[in-house]
Amino acid sequence: MLFGFNRPRRCDYRGSRIVKRAASLALLLLATFSFASAQVPDCAPGKLSDYEMLGTQGCAVGENRFANFRYQQASGGLVSSAISVTPGTSPDNDDPGLLFEAKWVAPSQQSSVSYMVDVQAKGKPISGATLQMQFGEITGVGEAKVETEICPLAASADNCGAPELKLQVVLSTGPARKVSDTGQLNGPTRQLRVVHLLSVVAGKGGTASFNGFMAVFHGKVAQPQAGTGRP
Repeated sequence: MLFGFNRPRRCDYRGSRIVKRAASLALLLLATFSFASAQVPDCAPGKLSDYEMLGTQGCAVGENRFANFRYQQASGGLVSSAISVTPGTSPDNDDPGLLFEAKWVAPSQQSSVSYMVDVQAKGKPISGATLQMQFGEITGVGEAKVETEICPLAASADNCGAPELKLQVVLSTGPARKVSDTGQLNGPTRQLRVVHLLSVVAGKGGTASFNGFMAVFHGKVAQPQAGTGRP
């Protein structure tokens, strides 16, 4: 992994690779029912199909709620139950993030993952984001690409239109290769929609695949008020 982050303490990441789908789904649903009338449940490692089932309530990574997960499957592409989702926070500053893992292989292309992020009252407003590509393989002519659009919450569920921030990572044998991209929003915000557009294309005689991508959302720390010495 190119950019590490802390996973929930309840589950060791290496061990989460062998957690069966039924167990992860049960954990997510149990948390949802237990906290339905109290608070947003913590996010847990699971499948993207499990996250879709959480609906508008979603789940929390620190003080950030992730909800309304939607997956648009490419023709002949992966189903959402084949995509693993691991939540976590960056070790330096507790910025929240999601890691999506699967085996995307050409010609599975033009799929998308979208969700909303809502910063809770005690959380840090989001000021920017980092997108990183997991490892993959290109031979001959081919390209694997993830484009991330970050836009206001009121935007369409699957299309930002004119996004406030656009990030892109590319795996290829040519000069377009870019494994990490970071950008800043026009200003800190507490609500936003994220759309990840996935594309895997292989040219004649070539192959293309990648193993996943990760998005981390950077929080802006409130500055102390003048003369008070505290936020």
